Formats: sequence, structure tokens, C-alpha cells
Amino acid sequence: MSNLPTGQTVLEKGLWRPHWWLGFLWGFAEGTLFFIIPDLLLSWASLTGAKCGFKILGAILAGSLVAGLCMYTWAASQPDLSRSVVISIPFVRAKMFDRVQQDYRDQGISGMLRGPGSGIPYKVYAVLAPPVTNPAVFVLISIPARVERLVLSWLAFTSLGWVFQRWMRNHPRITTVLFLTFWIITYASYWSRI
Repeated sequence: MSNLPTGQTVLEKGLWRPHWWLGFLWGFAEGTLFFIIPDLLLSWASLTGAKCGFKILGAILAGSLVAGLCMYTWAASQPDLSRSVVISIPFVRAKMFDRVQQDYRDQGISGMLRGPGSGIPYKVYAVLAPPVTNPAVFVLISIPARVERLVLSWLAFTSLGWVFQRWMRNHPRITTVLFLTFWIITYASYWSRI
């Protein structure tokens, strides 16, 4: 039996809104050894409203930056081990390392800005960055590199939430099924291409 007052939906009550710490943890996990992007959480939060999504975006970014600095520091002290661990993560390929090294050769640290559009995980850029730049510059360039895709997810799902707000309120289960279906198809497509 539901604990919600009569006529109040899960969306209105906000029970499915994730908290900022979950965004931070997911951003950190994906920036290190986890392989599912935090856009899943961000898009879920953004459906409930721009403010909720924006808070999660900030938390994800903070977690990602901490993760990136950890991976950078690890690679600076143990480059071979850090690279071998990252390459063993599901869906990380050796050709990604070749592409990142080429980006760094051609464009220096700004080559990291190609990451979001290429589908190459941030962690690959992080473990190959120590010979290219210092930690402070790496973190600074990480901000636009990480924010680009996150902002697109935030905008897209905030807009969908705004346009379909009434429909989602009336159909929370269908909304959840459609949301999960979208991400399953997106991941299946991405994984089939790499």
C-alpha cells in the first residue's frame, strides 16, 4: 500500500529524486573504475526539474574531478599498472589509448576536449595525462571536458520533463519503463560500436 496521500504521485512527492551525494559517488566511480556513465542518474534527476538536475550535475562534476585527479596521480607514480587496470575495465579498448595518445600529440592537453564526442572514457585521458601536463592544468581542462556532455544530458531531459510533466505525473510507471528502455538501447548501441 502506498504511503502517498490520495492522488499524489511519486513524481510530485519527489521520492525518485536522487541526492547530491549519489551524483558525487557515481561521478567518482565512473571517473575511476566503473563503466556506466553518470548521465543515467543525471537524466533521471533532470526529468523532475532543472534545479534538481543541475544539483546532480554539479555533484557528478565534483566527483569526476576528484576521480580524475586520483587517476592522474596514480598514473604519475605507476603508469604501467594504472594503464593495465584501466584497459581491463569493460568496454575500454586498446585502440582508445592509441587515439588519446594521438590527441595529446596533436593538440596537447586540449586534446582531452575531444573525449566527450569520441566515446572514450575520461579515465583513459587521465592515466595518459601525466607526461603531457601538470595536475592543476589537467583538472582545469577536465572541467569543460566533463561538463560538455553532462550539460547536454541535463538540457535534453529537463526539457523533456517540462514538456511531458503532466503525462509523466499520470504515468509514472510507463515513464520509468521508457526511461530505462532509452538507456538500454543507448548503451547497446554504444557497446556494439566499440
